[in-house]
Amino acid sequence: MALSHKAVYESPFGPIELTIAGGKLARVRLRPAGEERPAAPEEQVPRAVEAFFDALGRYFRGEALGVGLETFELGGATDFQRNVYRELMDVAPGELVSYGDLATRVGLPKGARAVGRAVARNPMPIFIPCHRVVAQGRRPGGFGAGPRWKMSLLQHEGWYLREGELVRTENEDVKTCVYAGSFDPPTMGHMYMIKRGAEMFGRLIVAVGINPNKKYTFTLQERLEMLRECTRSLANVEVDGFKSKLLVRYAESRGARYILRGIRSDEDYRFEHTMRNLNEDLAPQIATVFLIPPRQICELSSGFVKGLVGFEGWQQIVKSYVPAPVYEKLLAGDITWRQQGGGPEGGAK
Repeated sequence: MALSHKAVYESPFGPIELTIAGGKLARVRLRPAGEERPAAPEEQVPRAVEAFFDALGRYFRGEALGVGLETFELGGATDFQRNVYRELMDVAPGELVSYGDLATRVGLPKGARAVGRAVARNPMPIFIPCHRVVAQGRRPGGFGAGPRWKMSLLQHEGWYLREGELVRTENEDVKTCVYAGSFDPPTMGHMYMIKRGAEMFGRLIVAVGINPNKKYTFTLQERLEMLRECTRSLANVEVDGFKSKLLVRYAESRGARYILRGIRSDEDYRFEHTMRNLNEDLAPQIATVFLIPPRQICELSSGFVKGLVGFEGWQQIVKSYVPAPVYEKLLAGDITWRQQGGGPEGGAK
């Protein structure tokens, strides 16, 4: 039996677990949000795994994967399944194919259901792009890793869900906005901004930034996971991380024409006013949109929440200030809160 290795690739949309057997890719698993992570393997990641990591890196940079069907271990697949996978790999990024069209391509015009079963058994999503297979009327259809993963991958390739139908984001009706912050941790103030942003824009990218002048309580990966869990029900919201890049430049790189910011106080207004003018100088095509949170959460911040943790009865107080997944993380955490630092986040950001 061929020696197998497992490794986890940290993608913008969540962890991707790869299994390599005999130097070939044998299985890809897109982990759902909130899943507990196994202990990291002690052994060094072999060169064969690095090659597939590089392929995923190219994909998330908008480039071709650069791998073929011959690099996969498909020993358990039937000839029909192999034909389906081969045709699937000819569906380019940015393209969609229906189950019926795929059935015609493999020479079985009335075999949409058989194609559907083959697609459902795809052992390596993304590499064999089953996320590009949609139902009639350009409806997303099913996906083994769940609708959040499917929509994240489709949005990455330029699609957006509007009234149940997938449309290209180049469509003028689809407006992309970036809402950025530290989210350390996410609060109900953040959720107000995210939900309103999702209502206002066709596509909202919640971007977790890294400020070198701040000391964070939660790692970048923990903050990404909490936000993905909190926004699971919002189909047009994507969670991503970025560093070493100005927010306006990040927005440009994601094709966004809008930046969403929150204002809680006079101090926030003065800061955001200056940043808005600077951003316009750098990228005049990107507009900044401001929201003022409701009175009951207007003074809420991540620092405020962390300052309450540890005092007697903090659990009941904090519970109303953060989303449920964040509250569970706080209860389970073993964190020395008094050692945490960081300045104001400005607005419900």
